[in-house]
Amino acid sequence: MSSPKELSREKATFMTQLADSIRRVSSADGAIVMDLRRGTMFRVNPLGVRILDLLDSGQSPAQIAVQLSAEFGVALDRVEADIAEFFSSLEAYGVLEPHRPKK
Repeated sequence: MSSPKELSREKATFMTQLADSIRRVSSADGAIVMDLRRGTMFRVNPLGVRILDLLDSGQSPAQIAVQLSAEFGVALDRVEADIAEFFSSLEAYGVLEPHRPKK
């Protein structure tokens, strides 16, 4: 059986993207993320915006963790755990969907 850490690493390599129904408005304080399909919205802080930007640029959660670890000088294990938690929240809000190759 896989440990929770191994499961989060497996999940972090899975390619995902923002759902088509998601819109966001960013400011220096973070962003408001809106799901037009569900009619819901929530707020993310500036680091959440950075993660969403990297995800939008096509990076996987594992690549995002490596980049943020280097940018902020934080241990990779810590960043991976924080990103896994953030992505779990995004999934709960219906913000993420499996990556579809662009046509």
